Amino acid sequence: MGLFSKKPPCPICGGKISWFLSSKIEGEYICDSCYGKIDMEDDKKNHLTMQGFRDYLAFYEQNQQLKDKFVISERIDFGILDTKIIFDYQNKLFCMSKNPDKTVFEGEQLKYFTIKEDNTLLFEGSAAGIKRYTSTVIERAMAMAPQISQFMMNRQMTRTLDKLDDGKVNGSATPMQFFDIPEPFDKFNVKLCFDHPYWKVIKCDMDGPRFDNTTPDVNDYLRSYQSNMEEIEKLVAAFKTVAFPRAQEQSIGFGGNVGTVGTIQTTETPHVDAIEEIKKYKALMEEGIITHQEFDAKKRQLLGI
Repeated sequence: MGLFSKKPPCPICGGKISWFLSSKIEGEYICDSCYGKIDMEDDKKNHLTMQGFRDYLAFYEQNQQLKDKFVISERIDFGILDTKIIFDYQNKLFCMSKNPDKTVFEGEQLKYFTIKEDNTLLFEGSAAGIKRYTSTVIERAMAMAPQISQFMMNRQMTRTLDKLDDGKVNGSATPMQFFDIPEPFDKFNVKLCFDHPYWKVIKCDMDGPRFDNTTPDVNDYLRSYQSNMEEIEKLVAAFKTVAFPRAQEQSIGFGGNVGTVGTIQTTETPHVDAIEEIKKYKALMEEGIITHQEFDAKKRQLLGI
């Protein structure tokens, strides 16, 4: 059969097959309309048989009923170009899209979820309970303050020397300085585990906050982190509502200490004044006026941990 030979109609709906990049299942061409309905794990999609596809289309029609009654109660946005998740609290449904145009999951089909900062657990949830683990991101970000201060001092010194030398050093232009020290973590990683015929695991992520590479500021970073955490908190609360409404919530502190909490609370990033206070207490410790233990206790108090 030549490149432009007429292709047989779609064996599913009898529709027209596109000329270029036509999709196939078991060697049979499938029209774009039918093939476009597929929303399943890649491994299942790559090994789909014609009978399996017909079975899936029956599931697709059943799932359409959930789409038709879906009313958006909450929308979680993982960034402009990243994952969107919508929730229907009344019907206990959710969908990994900005509209219910993909597979709609019933809350009871979600068996387990984890949210990590890179590889470090932040939340995990199931019918057995929802656990929140204490993050060290705030402390690690604040520990970068001396490096940031040194960078800004060096940058200011370079700019001052540039003015004195008309922007030239040894006859050539002074290169721009950029802050390139890695942030405390890279991404929030979300993993959802299902009891579902076409989905077992879904993974998605959201970028963590970033330092400005020319004028980095710890306070700006912490404000961005707080904004990110508000979205993560909304996500956890939404999964609890649709999937695990009776689950008890626990906070896992430093050293594995467990405490039961009534509701998931929004993370409170320390007020910017707390950072200055911690610097003052650190100076007192370095001068020997207070002990290291007293400094740690005061730092935890100011951070609210």
